[in-house]
Amino acid sequence: MSRLAKVNIYGNKSRNKISRYLFGHFMEHCKDVIYGSVYAPESPLADEDGFRKDVIEILKDVGVPMLRYPGGNFVSNYHWEDGIGDKRNRPKTFDYAWLAEDDNSMGTIEFLKLCKKVGAEPYLCVNMGSGTAEEAMHWVEFCNGDKGEYANKRKALGYEKPFGVKYWGLGNEMYGDWQYGASNVIDYAKKALDFAKAMKWVDSSIELVACGYDLGSDWNYQVAHLLKPLISHIAIHHYSIGYGVFREEDYEQCMYIPDYLTKLTEVTRASIIAGTNDALSEIKVAWDEWNTHAWDFEEDGDKKATLRNAILTAGILHSFIKSSDIVEIASYSPFVNVCGAISVKEDKILKRAQYDIFKWMTKKFSVCFNYLESDVDSDGFNLEEVIDYSNRLPEAKFALDAKERKRTVETKFLDVVASINEAKDKILLSFLNKDAKEECLVDVSIWGISINWKKARCYRLYHPDFEATNTVEEPDKVRVEELDVKIENGKILLKEHSWTMIEVDVEK
Repeated sequence: MSRLAKVNIYGNKSRNKISRYLFGHFMEHCKDVIYGSVYAPESPLADEDGFRKDVIEILKDVGVPMLRYPGGNFVSNYHWEDGIGDKRNRPKTFDYAWLAEDDNSMGTIEFLKLCKKVGAEPYLCVNMGSGTAEEAMHWVEFCNGDKGEYANKRKALGYEKPFGVKYWGLGNEMYGDWQYGASNVIDYAKKALDFAKAMKWVDSSIELVACGYDLGSDWNYQVAHLLKPLISHIAIHHYSIGYGVFREEDYEQCMYIPDYLTKLTEVTRASIIAGTNDALSEIKVAWDEWNTHAWDFEEDGDKKATLRNAILTAGILHSFIKSSDIVEIASYSPFVNVCGAISVKEDKILKRAQYDIFKWMTKKFSVCFNYLESDVDSDGFNLEEVIDYSNRLPEAKFALDAKERKRTVETKFLDVVASINEAKDKILLSFLNKDAKEECLVDVSIWGISINWKKARCYRLYHPDFEATNTVEEPDKVRVEELDVKIENGKILLKEHSWTMIEVDVEK
C-alpha cells in the first residue's frame, strides 16, 4: 500500500534565483579536517603544492562552489601573518580552540590555491577574538590591494595581481563562552563596526558577513541595527544532533529538523527587518556552518553516515532552497572527515552516503537555478517540538520555571522543491519521502507550461535499510542511481525513506 500525495508546481511563477553558494562547505584547522587529509605534503598522493590529488578530484567532482576558512573556533586566536612566507620560517603556534600546536604550513596562499584548484569561491573569516581591526584591514590589503605595505608583501611572494577575495566573515560565534574573546552583543557589534569600516576602507567592494546566533533574535536584532550600512549577511550556525535538542534515535523528530531550520531562518530574517527598520533590507542570512551532527571525535563518523543522515541532509538543503530569497550562503561543516561527506583514509577516500546528495544537487541546481513556487498536499506526522529557553535571561522567560516547554507541530511525509533553468526549457523536481515505512504515489501537476513526461530523467538515493552506510568493504552500498522509468501523466512512485530527483523537458 502506498501513501497518496498531490503536488502543484507553478511553472510560470519563478520567485528568485537560487544561489549556488547554498551548496558550499567549511574547513577548519582542526584534527584531520585539513592536515593529513586535504593538505598532506608528506603523502605520496600529494601534488606539488602539498594537496592530496585524490581529495582535489573529489572536491572538483562534487562541484564545491564556496569554501569558508580558517574557522570556526580556530579563527578566534589565528593571526594570518603566521601563515605566509617561507614555510621553514613560519612559527609554530598554540591553537586554543582545539588545544593543539599548529605549524602554519597551511595558510592564506595555500587556501587560495586550493580554491583555484577546485573552482571554489574563497570566504575568509577574520579573528575577532585576539585580533584587531588593523590586522583584519592588513589581511584585506594582502589579498586584494594594489599598493601598500601588505600588498607589497604579497607581490614579494610572487603574486603581483590581487587575489580578489570578495567574502569576509566578521568573527565566529562570538556569543559563545567556548569562543576565545567571547563578548556580549553590544560589545561585539561596536567592535565589528570598527573592523568593518577598516576592511571596507581598503576595499569597498567586499561583502561582510556578521556573526549571528541561531537561537538569539535579540543578538541578531542588535547586530543588524548597528552594522546595517556595512554588512551583506548575518551568519547563523546549527548542528542538530549532539549540540541541539534532537535525538538521533527518534526518526520522526529528526525528519522535522529541516522545518525547524526554516523557522530559524525566518526568525533571523525578522530580526534583520526589525533591526534595520526596513522590510526591504538587502541583508541576507548565511548558514555558514551546519551539519546534521555535532563534531564528535570519539565516535566513528563513517558509522553515522547512514542513508537516514543523507535524507536529512537533503531535507536541510531543501530548507535552504525554499528560503533562497533570504539565504544566499550555506557551508556544510566540515566536508572532510569528522561528520563530513567524505572520509579520507591513508591511501583512499570513502564517499559517505550524503556525498551523492551534494554532488547531484549542486550539479543540477547550478543549471536549474530559478526557484518555482509549489504546494504539497500530503499526510504528515505530529510530534512534540522542544522549545529551548536556556539562552534567555531569567526575566525574558516570562516566569517559566522550566528551561524548555513543548508544543505539537506537524511535518509532512513529502517534501518538494522545484526550479527551472534560464532558457525555461527544463524543470527540476527534488522529492523527499520521509516516511520510514511506506512508499508514496505522487500526482504532480505543473501549471502554466507544457511538460514532456516521456523524456523525464530520474535519479534516486535509496536502500531498503535506512541505517545502511558505505564502508571500505562496501563503498557503493548507498549511491544515487539513474533510473529508467516511465512517468505516466505526472504520477511518480517514491520509495520509502528516499530522495528522488526528476529532470523534465518543457515543450515549446
